[in-house]
Amino acid sequence: MESRLLSALNEQASTTRDPVVWARAVCRAASHYARHGRTKEALVSIGVVRQQFGTELHPDMAPWLMLAEGVLHFFQARTHEAYDRIRRAYGLAIALKADSAIPSCAAWMAHVEFFDCAYEKMIAHLEQALQLATTEDHQAQARASLVLANSYHLADQYSLARPWYERARQHASLEGDEATLSAMLYNVAAFRASNVRLAETFGHEIAKEAHRAGMETASSVNFDFAIGTAGLDFLSEMLQGLMLTIEGKYKEALEILDSIEIARVPPGIRSPIIVDIAWCQAILGEGAKSLVNLEVVESVLSQTSEFDDLAYVNSRLAQITAHFGQTELSSQYKARANEALAQHREFQTELLARLQAMKVV
Repeated sequence: MESRLLSALNEQASTTRDPVVWARAVCRAASHYARHGRTKEALVSIGVVRQQFGTELHPDMAPWLMLAEGVLHFFQARTHEAYDRIRRAYGLAIALKADSAIPSCAAWMAHVEFFDCAYEKMIAHLEQALQLATTEDHQAQARASLVLANSYHLADQYSLARPWYERARQHASLEGDEATLSAMLYNVAAFRASNVRLAETFGHEIAKEAHRAGMETASSVNFDFAIGTAGLDFLSEMLQGLMLTIEGKYKEALEILDSIEIARVPPGIRSPIIVDIAWCQAILGEGAKSLVNLEVVESVLSQTSEFDDLAYVNSRLAQITAHFGQTELSSQYKARANEALAQHREFQTELLARLQAMKVV
């Protein structure tokens, strides 16, 4: 099913006589293809624009081309290259006074900075995007609103995140941008699931929130299936595997988690996948395999930078080692988990204070 946004961009590109308007439409279409995981179409679109303009890139379209390349890198899980390219797009837009591109470039800068945990830079770019974007600039408004919603949700403030999720949804819907709607549905489910996994491994009541997370995960998966998106598909598989694990459906969870190509996953988020695999194997009686994966988790744990991931992985490791009767080791993991959870709560408090000090419209 082709989105309304893509149809509109393709129509604009095919009917305009203005080469700059054509190039901007094709570049935005390239970004859309990239977000859907349609890498080949994105590369073709970018290549057509580069071939048309050669080295003489017009100042009003050059930032859009580099932004499209950066978005493509991001959805190939190449975060460093994505940030470098989007930063170049942003710098060009400011230097060349390409005012139409600045809000979108700033919003995407904030998007990558959120995933890179560069929150001070993220907040500065969010403020710029939301202050400069016009009401009709749905791309910049939707992307910046989504990043701000994610940030509030990460700070465990869903009530503050919800209006920004709704704002992102409205702008994406007005433009027919199903890729952004897909990201919004996934993020709502993923952040709730993240809270549920911590509650579950730390021994708290999870029934109500787990039910909601399960429903939100199903909505996200069904929506992605309906629109045919495959961008960063391992994230959806991680989420499905996690929820099945929490629900005690270990065999089904293991089938999904084992299908993830770990090499494609950024190093910083590999340990939660592997520890979920080890837990499922332990429960299913595959002790030898589980113990092997415990060693793998330890080997990659140093690359895990998020405190909530560290709290979860160590708490799950405590459960696994207790399952195998390794009481002393289990206690060590539990102590690590408690320390990481305390750091996560402190981080959430600091992030919330920064977000509430923002100047947004």
